[in-house]
Amino acid sequence: MHRAMTIRPILDLKELQKCVELQREAWGLADIEVIPVRMLVTQNRVGGLVLGAFENDQLVGFLNAMPGVRDGMPYWYSQMLAVKNPYRNRGIGSDLKLAQRDHARQRGIHLIEWSFDPLESKNAYLNIAKLGVIVRRYYVNLFGATASELQKGLESDRLIAEWWIDKPRPRIEGGIRRVRIPADIQQLKKQSLESAQAVQARVRSEFLKNFHDDYFVAGFDRSTEWSEYLFIPGASRVHQEH
Repeated sequence: MHRAMTIRPILDLKELQKCVELQREAWGLADIEVIPVRMLVTQNRVGGLVLGAFENDQLVGFLNAMPGVRDGMPYWYSQMLAVKNPYRNRGIGSDLKLAQRDHARQRGIHLIEWSFDPLESKNAYLNIAKLGVIVRRYYVNLFGATASELQKGLESDRLIAEWWIDKPRPRIEGGIRRVRIPADIQQLKKQSLESAQAVQARVRSEFLKNFHDDYFVAGFDRSTEWSEYLFIPGASRVHQEH
């Protein structure tokens, strides 16, 4: 972890307001799409978590999670992770997620989920290669039209990351399938929005076909020009025991 960097829960209203400001800066969100202070307060109160990364008492990153239940099993849904632009690519997002895992274990939570854009290579690398999530759900245009600059021009397709924090990573073996994405979708959008839209259509089709065939994402390879999701069979069987 970085010198002078601390990660701790956020309860103070003024610090929660800084989380709201950070959402606008990091993601270019319109006011209607920002998670407000009252929602962050509620998440803390009902069993969720708001974590902040501070450098010399300045908030430089945060994440939040809300409690959820599926098939009788409690889990955390991690709604937002944002890092100040000058502090990106310094491992702060990874540090926040690992701290979130520690808090989850203290609360008896074994699964953390969140959504992410399948075309954003850096996020996919963090989630899959570094943290070890699996993916077996793809939602087409999950949020509809958004005001986010990062989403502009493309539909809001999302993958669901499943982070089973007490289970080993699945081995990458058997009949491996691959789905390729650009290393930098934002750069491709600037060069040709039509090309980016074609990539999204192809990736969507390939993901849905693989999930239909009971494959799931268990690995991710990243290079300077292209990155690849690695699929293995057994989506309906992995991590089913509670």
